[in-house]
This record gives sequence, structure tokens and C-alpha cells, in this order.
Amino acid sequence: MPAGEAPQVLVVEDEKMVLRLYERALQQQGWSVWKVTSGEAAVELALRQPFDIAVIDLRLKGALDGLTTYRVLKALQPRLRGIIVTGYGNRQLLLEALRIGVAAWLEKPVTVTDLVGTVQQVLQAPSAFEPLSPSLSLSGGHRGLPRLFLQMLVVSTLSDLAVLWVRSPDGSEMLPQVSVGNFLTVPSPVPWETEEQGMEHLKAAMEKAAGGPCLVAPLRWQGSIIGAVALGRRQFANIPYSQGDWRHLMRFAEWLAPILLVGVYPIEVLVNLVPFLEALTGLLHQQVEPMERQHPRRLRLIVTELGKALGFPPDRLLLLELAATLHDLGKVFLPREILTKPDTLTEQERHLVQQHPVYSEQFIRQTGLPEEVALWVRWHHERFDGSGYPDRRGRGDLPLEAQILALAESLDTLLSPRPYKPALSFEEALARLRQERGKQFAPQLLDALEQIAEELRQQLETDRPFSR
Repeated sequence: MPAGEAPQVLVVEDEKMVLRLYERALQQQGWSVWKVTSGEAAVELALRQPFDIAVIDLRLKGALDGLTTYRVLKALQPRLRGIIVTGYGNRQLLLEALRIGVAAWLEKPVTVTDLVGTVQQVLQAPSAFEPLSPSLSLSGGHRGLPRLFLQMLVVSTLSDLAVLWVRSPDGSEMLPQVSVGNFLTVPSPVPWETEEQGMEHLKAAMEKAAGGPCLVAPLRWQGSIIGAVALGRRQFANIPYSQGDWRHLMRFAEWLAPILLVGVYPIEVLVNLVPFLEALTGLLHQQVEPMERQHPRRLRLIVTELGKALGFPPDRLLLLELAATLHDLGKVFLPREILTKPDTLTEQERHLVQQHPVYSEQFIRQTGLPEEVALWVRWHHERFDGSGYPDRRGRGDLPLEAQILALAESLDTLLSPRPYKPALSFEEALARLRQERGKQFAPQLLDALEQIAEELRQQLETDRPFSR
């Protein structure tokens, strides 16, 4: 929100008397207030008008309830912050709201003081994904992947802050290298003597920075502790961490340890990191689309073979593999019930799903990875004839890498079962793709696919858990 401009507040409430009360209370603060009585109207308005905050009633009349409305609004406007108002206290709904990034939760009856105070608090809080800037010893180019992992951890554990720590060269202290979230105080270096004492110091530092519960896991490499990863809940302080959260963090710690070594052995280690990223994105895929855990690996396999057939040099091929591995990160923020819906999607649901490449792009841009990788991901559902989404780019306006991702995505989708269709054989899938020559796909790419078809078929049939 630019300095000096009045915050734009959207209120979605189907009780007109309550709606007028909220409007007057918020306008008295000097804020610009927009009000609608349904989720559908909120989405239509959000296509034309940007907002800073949306105050949404959980139970709305119409096709979209409060949480679904927020998901759609968030996909359209990623910087939007949401406040859910409800008269139905439900822990499961609260956890779902926190998982999708709702900033606050108000239970009815809501007083004017509660409403105004909560909106003020949310407006003043920094973005949950805005990195802080402590003294960093990792170079900027090497902070991208760790930051991406921290953001994933925040999303997948209902946390709102995370820190990656690395031991100093002399081993005497832990230094905060990458921080993501809303902290009370910026984390500072902590002393490291023995492992037991060091972990206690880290936990105390995180509790001070977070002002709530935290988890800290060591990062080990060849038996030595080289760093640590920590999670904290400030806004969600009343929700304790579970054993499942701890196991999840420990799994991420295993993946983060080799990522730290990128700063020492950049390209050699990065090549070996792709399988780690692949496993991670597969895990996140499974959370929102249970049938797609293997999708990142299969897509990387396909784009690698296509890139080789087209003569890509190793560095360009590596970036393409990263794009394939990370291309669907935006789906983490979409409703699972829409992604797994066996029936035809509604217009609003289809529009929301078609926003996932945009959200993936925005997520990747925050990591420090090359801009071209983010753009390839944004355009992986575009078509050669210009009729794809989200930007309707085609032919000369569409990078070859984005077209390769699109072809690989279509091939794997045809080969894999979905809630709305069975899997096809490789021959059937290839026949379908041939029909799109010059329409969905460039002839050049289909020629390359034909060239490697038999070898690719054998590789996919060797690694096709979706066929069982």
C-alpha cells in the first residue's frame, strides 16, 4: 500500500444491517470501504479493484462460502490479507483458515472495537512472506533456494515465521542466514558450545523473536551440525506444535543440509539438489492432489529428454529442470476440493485454478532464482496458437522452455489418472498430442517428442506408479 493512501477494505457480509455497521465503523477510521453481500460479488469486484484487506463472513449465501471466497480473492490478489468473521466456532475450520493464510479470525458477536482493532493490527503487520535482512554471509544468489524452503515450511506447518541458521567458520556461534516472517525482534547470532547448549540457545532466541511456540531442528552433514532450521508461531501462538509438525520439520532438515553447501559448491551441488526439490514438491502435491505425488519427477524426466533432443546446453537444461520441478507450487494455495473435483468446474472454480501459474511465478520470484525460470512457470499452460492462460501468449511471444513445460504437462496428464478421467497408454497419449500440432504445440516440439518417443515410453513405463 503506497504511503499516504487510504487502505482499501472489502467487507463481504450477507446480513445488511451488520454490513452497514461494519462500513460506518471502518469509514470513521479514514479507510475506503467496499461492501458486497456474496462471495461471487466479491470476486467480480476484485477483478477490477485491488484491496488491502478483506473482512469476510464465514457463512455466506450462494455458491462460495467465506473460506472459498478468500481463496479466490487471494489467488487474484496475492498481497491481500483476510479476516474471517464467524458465529460458528470450529477448530477444523480455524486450522483450514490458517493454512490458507487468513490473517485473523473474529467470533461473533463482533464489537466495533474488535473489528477496528483487528483491521488496524493486520494492516500494521509485515507480510508473512516478506524476508527480513539480518547480517547475511550467504551471497544473494545462494539464498534463493533456502528461502523457498522456509516459505514452504511456513505454509505446510501453520507457522508464520522461519529462520535458517548456519554455524560460523570457527564453529563458535550460529548465524541467522535467511529469515521469513513476522518477528517481534530480528534474530541475532547465538553462542554455540556443545550441541545441547547450542540448541537451547537457539530455542530461546526463537522464542524471543517469535513471542510464541517454536520448533528447532539441527542440520547435519556427515555427522556434524552445520546449521539449524527453526519455526515459530506468533499469530497462531494458541495452537501447539504436534509430533507430526516435528517429523515434517526433521524431513525438511534432511533436505536443507545439502542446500547449505550450494554456497560452497554451487553448480555441482545444485545439480544434485534437483531430486531433493523434486521430493519436496511431490510431498506438497500429495497434500492438495493425492494422485500427483510423482508428478514433479515425471515432468522433470520428460523435459530433460526434450531439452536434450533440442540440444540444450547443461546450464539451460538445469534451469528447465528446476522450472519443471517447481511449476505447480501455486496449487498449494488452492482448495483441495476443487483440485480433486470429479465433476465439471464452475466458472469461478475454473478461474481460480487458472491462477495457479501466476501464484507459482510470484512464489518463485521471491526465492532469488532467475526471472526466466519464474516466467517459464507462469506460461506453462499457454498454447502455441495463443489461446492458453493466464496471458494468452503464443508463437513468438512464448519462450521455448515454457512450450516444453506445456508439452510435458499435457503428456503426463494424459498418462496419469485424474478424478475426472482414466490414464491413457503412451500410444494413445501420443496420438492425442499429434492432433494439436500447430494449435496447442509447436511442430518443432512434436518433432522432438517423436524423435525420443520410444526411449521416453520405456523410461516412463519403468517409473509409472500411477499405472498401479
